[in-house]
Formats: sequence, structure tokens, C-alpha cells
Amino acid sequence: MASLPPPSLKIESENFILRPMTGADVGERLSSWADDELAAEMLNTKRRQWSITEQTAFFAKFTARPGKLALAIIPRGEALPIGFYTLHLQPRIDVFTISHLIGVAQWRGKGLTTETSDAIYGYLFDKLGYAKAKANVRPQNRPMLWLMLSDKTWRKEARLVGHLRDAETGERRDLLVLGMLANEWRAARAPRPAA
Repeated sequence: MASLPPPSLKIESENFILRPMTGADVGERLSSWADDELAAEMLNTKRRQWSITEQTAFFAKFTARPGKLALAIIPRGEALPIGFYTLHLQPRIDVFTISHLIGVAQWRGKGLTTETSDAIYGYLFDKLGYAKAKANVRPQNRPMLWLMLSDKTWRKEARLVGHLRDAETGERRDLLVLGMLANEWRAARAPRPAA
């Protein structure tokens, strides 16, 4: 059985530090993070200003709740997050669900997602013993689907028809479930023998 990380969790990659979001991270800087078409798609929401009250309520869902994490993405040498990951850990079944948002647009398309997600997978698969990762993505979220499916270790596992309901219109929307096994992630990253 997998385990939960310690409260002092800190995951490091070459260029980034990942640590739990705190109340000090909430503020005006994050307000515009959802007011961008690509960011709204990554959050599976509509484009809007993200008020401090909404930010506080959102991140409160992750504090003091075992198995729920919001990890700030912080470039080395900087103090403030440029995005975050959300994780729902289910150690009894060795599965976690992952999502992320790069809130600062200048950081998108620069390899940040691959570098930071690999650090998270390495920690959860190799140190904590998780066997599978899951992600839920709306079919119209093409940037996220391209990013994940081009990796070749993620695969579509299910299409949940009419699973989501739009809060404003009441319209039902589909949701795709993607999965990745730890052993396949490791195999994809293993050094290739010289020919």
C-alpha cells in the first residue's frame, strides 16, 4: 500500500521547487490566472477573474485534508508561485489523480510541465509506492490532451458521457479519464542500451 507524504513535503527538479500552497500565496497576483483562455481550459472552467475569496476557499479544500494536496510551482531563485498542481492521493488503492495550472503565461511552452510532473511522478511512484496516475480532462481541452497524450505513457481509459454539468447553462458535458501506470512511466524513462 502506498503512503501519504509528510506535511513538510518539498519536491525539487532542476529548475523548480514544488511545495504546499500556503495562505501567503493567495492574493492579487493569482486573480488573473483564470482570466486567460488557455488557463481556463487547463482549470476546466470558464474565463474569469479569480477573486481572493475564491482563491482562499479553493486552497482551503487542500489544507489539513490527508490525501489532498495543492503544490505551488516555484522557479528556483524566486519566492512566488507561477502555477500549482492539485493531487488527490488514494493510498489504499495506490492511485493518485493529478491536475495543474501554469498561471503565469510566460512560463507556458517551456518544458515546465514535463520537468515538474516527472519530479512528482518520481516521488509518488518511487518513494511513496503509488502504482497508477489518473487525470480527468474535458474533450475540448486540446492543449492538455496534446501535452499528456504526446508523452506516450498516458492513455485514454474512459469517456464519461454527460458527466459534468455547466453551472450556468445546465448543459451536460463529457469527461475523459486518462491513466498512466508507474511501470510504464519508468520504462519510458529508462536509458536505452547503446546499439
